Amino acid sequence: MGLTIAEIRDRAERFRATVFQELHDVRSGRKAWPELVPLFQTQGILESSRTLPVIERAIASAEDEEERELRKLLRWAARHHLEAHNARLDDEFAHWRATAKVETGDIAVPVSQASNLIHANDSREVRRQLEEAHHDTLEEAVPLQLDRLSRWREAAAELGYGGYREAVERLAGVNLVGVLSEARRLIEETEDVYREVARDELKLRLGIRPEDAESHDAGWLKRMPWLDGSCQEGDVLGILRKDLRDIGLPLEYGGHVTLEHEPFPGPGMIAHCTPVRIPDQIHLLVTPTITQPGCVALLRSVGRALHYAYTDSRLSFEDRALGDLAVVKGHGLLFSGLSREEAWVRRTRGLEGQALEEYLRTAAMTDLFSLREAAARFEFEIELSEEPSPGELGPAWAERLTAATGFRFHPRSFLERLGQRFGVARFLRGRMLAAQLRRELRERFDEDWYRNPLTGPFLADWFAHGLRFSAAELGASLGNDRLSADALISDLREPFQ
Repeated sequence: MGLTIAEIRDRAERFRATVFQELHDVRSGRKAWPELVPLFQTQGILESSRTLPVIERAIASAEDEEERELRKLLRWAARHHLEAHNARLDDEFAHWRATAKVETGDIAVPVSQASNLIHANDSREVRRQLEEAHHDTLEEAVPLQLDRLSRWREAAAELGYGGYREAVERLAGVNLVGVLSEARRLIEETEDVYREVARDELKLRLGIRPEDAESHDAGWLKRMPWLDGSCQEGDVLGILRKDLRDIGLPLEYGGHVTLEHEPFPGPGMIAHCTPVRIPDQIHLLVTPTITQPGCVALLRSVGRALHYAYTDSRLSFEDRALGDLAVVKGHGLLFSGLSREEAWVRRTRGLEGQALEEYLRTAAMTDLFSLREAAARFEFEIELSEEPSPGELGPAWAERLTAATGFRFHPRSFLERLGQRFGVARFLRGRMLAAQLRRELRERFDEDWYRNPLTGPFLADWFAHGLRFSAAELGASLGNDRLSADALISDLREPFQ
């Protein structure tokens, strides 16, 4: 006897919880790397040959909301097929990242932590040496990365969803070409302001000309090591929790969020939100880091936790967990954007006067760098998806990212990105939604919307929809014709006007 839709839903939800608990154990330092193969081996009953026909038949006779939910379940079943077929290679890659060492001189660090070490070092020469050693280590994994990409493509073809890119579009329900158009527009319409502010920052912080800038310099600027100590997560979290309580949006709502304080975090461990079961089992890991990336990660994780905790428990599994993940990404990015709000920074970081002005300018410039880099990476991933010899695209990668950011990228730096699966598209769409929502909040509740008591009920209702609606649909509900880069481009230019 075959599976029923109810049985597929139940097994899918339980399996998803198991996988996310495994991921949380890794993020919280209980395990060094995830082991997904044993989990997938227990779920033979969820093989695509058993689930996809059942769901497709149900869709044929479904209407309206039922059809909408079933299509989300269909996408999950198809993605489960891809992830199951790639689990062994993904486990191997995770193990390699946790155990392979980047070594130079007296320094040896796991490859997964190499970028953190590089970007925290004030010496350009040391950063350059570390980056070169990092590239040497990445080359060890090229065969594995190519195998992962090849297996993913083969598994997608088995589904009959067309090529690699077409399969991703069907699974995500997103037109990637449309996202690419907005990404290109973002680069074009921020070109003038970006070049000017990047030139000034490089002169102020590094004393170099734009033509001498390298990718590790951008990482150092984003890391802002000169501010270590001004960001104490206890203060940031404490102020944020008080603000949320004051506006009627407590982080502790319903006891859904479990705060886990890690007093002695491992290397590179930062705040993270893991939704094991939505909405009632949300883990929020908080670490006592004092870095700029740590502050941003904390704010982003709180935004994600609020989304999941306030999701209406009466929604179907599909609408709670299987919708457009750009939505929850956007809500996290909305809150991480507080790290660039003048009033918020003054209250939480203790910066005033020239120090505050310089911080805000650097934060805005590096944010613009990150988005232009992401846009260029996405365009590269489109090219990569159609390339029969992906291992030879290093020079094209370096040329594209160097042109978009003005920082020189080494061709070998793309090796770390070979296994990417269009996750950057989710980031770009999330930022577009976050910008549209931020504009709405500022128009309704003023610039300090995060302290306005009227904001709480609005966001509680907004988050209650969970993942029922896509990022594009939520953007339309705010009066936008589509999910475009308009509001985002306006936000990016605002600090320099």
